[in-house]
Amino acid sequence: MEAAAKACEAQLDTLGVSWRAAKRAGHMVDPVELVDGQLGGIAYVPVYAKTLPAMDCQLALALATLAPRLYDAGVREVHVGSTYRWSNVRVGGKTLPMLSRHALGLAMDVVSFVDDSGREAVVAKDYKAGDELLLSIERTVNDSGVFRTVLTPKNDPKSHHDHFHLEANPDYADAPDDQPSS
Repeated sequence: MEAAAKACEAQLDTLGVSWRAAKRAGHMVDPVELVDGQLGGIAYVPVYAKTLPAMDCQLALALATLAPRLYDAGVREVHVGSTYRWSNVRVGGKTLPMLSRHALGLAMDVVSFVDDSGREAVVAKDYKAGDELLLSIERTVNDSGVFRTVLTPKNDPKSHHDHFHLEANPDYADAPDDQPSS
């Protein structure tokens, strides 16, 4: 996993992401923080905290990979409810006996998005009204292939009625093997 972490960090550098190592927490393989809270011209703004919480490098990489598509869709700010937190999976209104991807730093909950005109689309009130920005973001994220799961008020109205849950889909296929050779 160490080699995969270094490869992820190198990709962030290649994409021009301003990041730094973060304090280890939970089961994050490679915790990072966004230095300026920006990815591809999009500001990631914490809603319930003073600073954007740490995330695994793989989530930062997925978000950085998605950034040009979100920017083209008009997104200029992403209002983040949470990234890393120690919690179990919650779906369909039930908590399951397994760790959430939040506990791995691989998931982000987004409560709203701000477009290039300054209009804020709030998931809790605008998604069910058919807000075109939110629907466009949902399509863009689903079509990107860089996220394992996108939970929304549409596909999980009980547990995700007020936010988008974005779950990175890390690809370790090309990562060098960390196992010693025999």
